[in-house]
Amino acid sequence: MSERYVLADLPKLADEDVDRTAALVKVLDSKTRLEILLLLAEEEKVVHQLVNELEKSQPLISQHLRVLRSAGLVSSSRKGREVLYALDQPDIIGIIHELASLEKLTEAQDELAQLRKRRRNRDIGHASGSSGAAIVDPPATVRPEVDPGLAPQTPKPVRD
Repeated sequence: MSERYVLADLPKLADEDVDRTAALVKVLDSKTRLEILLLLAEEEKVVHQLVNELEKSQPLISQHLRVLRSAGLVSSSRKGREVLYALDQPDIIGIIHELASLEKLTEAQDELAQLRKRRRNRDIGHASGSSGAAIVDPPATVRPEVDPGLAPQTPKPVRD
């Protein structure tokens, strides 16, 4: 997969192909799932082997395996009392390696980190009640000569 693609040489993707690709990218949007796929490329494994090698909890690994199975990337079969997991789509390993070798990947990660930082700062501002609006003095043409402040609007009582 190391050849460079020229857009003119590639067929136009149908909407359903783009949808499937987007779903696959979502499945691959997890470091743990990528690690599971790479481990299964070496050999079939049971859950406790993946738990030990990845040093993650069993429920977490099982959840990731469920996602990978539903995407058709991993298959499972019974081996006595245990379930044996295997890589069902070996071509995905080449795609993972191709993605890892992208030259612009580091730049994209830096941009993503900056975007997340800006979003986090914006969200913190909204959470603290700040709307981002500045308090500005009105221009002199609309400002009253005497600031009424909090003075009562009722006249003081007159004494006899």
